[in-house]
Amino acid sequence: MKILLLFMLFFCTVSLLHAESAYKARKRFDLTNKCENCHARVSPGINNDWGKSLHAKANVTCIDCHQAEKTDTDARAHEGSFVSAIVSPKDCSRCHPKQVSEFNDSLHAKAVSFIQNLEGDRAGDNVLAYKIQGKASAIVGCEKCHGSQVKVENGKLDPETWPNGGIGRINPDGSRGSCTACHTRHKFSVEESRRPETCGTCHMGPDHPQYEIYMESKHGVIYEAENKTWDMDVATKTWDTQHYRAPTCATCHMSGIGELESTHNVSSRLSWELEWPLSEKTENWKGKRNKMMKVCLACHSVTWAENFYKQFDDAVVLYNEEYFKPIKKEMDALYAEGYLTKAKFDEEIEFKYFEYWHHEGRRARMGASMMAPDFAQWHGFYELAKHRLEIKPPALSCSLSAA
Repeated sequence: MKILLLFMLFFCTVSLLHAESAYKARKRFDLTNKCENCHARVSPGINNDWGKSLHAKANVTCIDCHQAEKTDTDARAHEGSFVSAIVSPKDCSRCHPKQVSEFNDSLHAKAVSFIQNLEGDRAGDNVLAYKIQGKASAIVGCEKCHGSQVKVENGKLDPETWPNGGIGRINPDGSRGSCTACHTRHKFSVEESRRPETCGTCHMGPDHPQYEIYMESKHGVIYEAENKTWDMDVATKTWDTQHYRAPTCATCHMSGIGELESTHNVSSRLSWELEWPLSEKTENWKGKRNKMMKVCLACHSVTWAENFYKQFDDAVVLYNEEYFKPIKKEMDALYAEGYLTKAKFDEEIEFKYFEYWHHEGRRARMGASMMAPDFAQWHGFYELAKHRLEIKPPALSCSLSAA
């Protein structure tokens, strides 16, 4: 009996080792599928990407994602089937329902509407991008990150709205979002989505430089120095401080660290709204801050984390009360008394006011939020103090000339 048990144990061990070896050795996928055979010739880059993906290892093939119903507005006949070029979050939700549901609750899913709100009016139109600059500039600029509303006419995708990989894209099936904004096709890499460079495609520049702010912070310095030794590709529920020495964007905003559950709602840990002209606390901000505090406490003491938030809160309140509100009051008076026309961006002072909150105002607040002193100081509050004087004299001269 013992001999039989030993033989069975040996057989199972050898079988498992063989299976594991075969799994690791699978560097190329089997080109038996009709899609793969053709695309290996006409678009080998797509095939190569897919072959390195977890989708390939799980036998999730082209048709699993791209197959469409004949009645779909963006469906087209292709090699005996109906397919769609656009794979929407609704398609992804067949296998990833939790992730899509969480994404739908996030600000990312609402990103298209933020284009209309660029001037700070939550119900207004984006005059600057679509009229002052011109529609073509908005298509290659704003919409590439925020997303477009993809239009289809007679089965053809409108070139003004597609291609587009914006995070808040409105798809022909009514769903919002583009998973490939973070998990680029056709590899759909978890590691890629966890790296700050991925977020930096959109979260950068003079108006929302979160990537540059992160790289200036001690978190970013450690990442730059050591990230090549970190394990960024482990399973979601196991990716924790043992795999990295400093957080990335994904760690703080999305990861399941400690007792926290991972989430695709990147807004679920934000206690302040820093994008708008006037910062306000978010809905249920205390609960959201408590979640973010748990991220901090994985590496820092309670005193350190609480005192950081005190400094951050004070900086936001300073911006609100001493910088934004007084200038907003001045601008409102100029409009109310007829010194400025109701047309947007037809006078220089309106551009100065826009940059005041949209550029340096955000840099001051965001620099404080992620511990980047140069952005908070010289690119933020210093610029605010300087430009406050540049806005006030024109406002004063308008009042004096009217008198």
